[in-house]
Amino acid sequence: MHAAPDTKTCGEECSSPQDMAESRTYRLPLPPHPIAAEQARVLMKIALADWKINDIIDNALIIVAELVTNAVKLGDVFHLSLSRQGDTALIEVTDRSEASPDRRRRSLDRVDGRGLLLVEACSRDWGWRLEEPGGKTVWALVEGPDTGAAPPCGPRM
Repeated sequence: MHAAPDTKTCGEECSSPQDMAESRTYRLPLPPHPIAAEQARVLMKIALADWKINDIIDNALIIVAELVTNAVKLGDVFHLSLSRQGDTALIEVTDRSEASPDRRRRSLDRVDGRGLLLVEACSRDWGWRLEEPGGKTVWALVEGPDTGAAPPCGPRM
């Protein structure tokens, strides 16, 4: 997908944290269970430490948790992919639904429905694409402060 041809990818075939540490792209199938958000945050921390781009950890953890939480609600196994491009992390969540992500503005008195607004605030860019033979991938790019990115989920000037 976004990995270089010589890049080792991890997922079900990885048997240890050392296997993942050697990878530049991390891929992990996740269950449709609330624990998936915590598993995704742990993998995000491992990847950022490996890539030595810890200055984006706050934004990256918020984004990965929001994207994974949305996928959990669909009730089927989905996949998380984390890759690096320079000092930018690409977070991708692929699920079996073809429904477009819902980014509509929510009422201020509601406590739900702000996930993609957070993703937008915390990322340089985000979007989604349909996959063949079905499903979709929702992605977000997270950059460090040296690239002109917003402070941790702060307003953009």
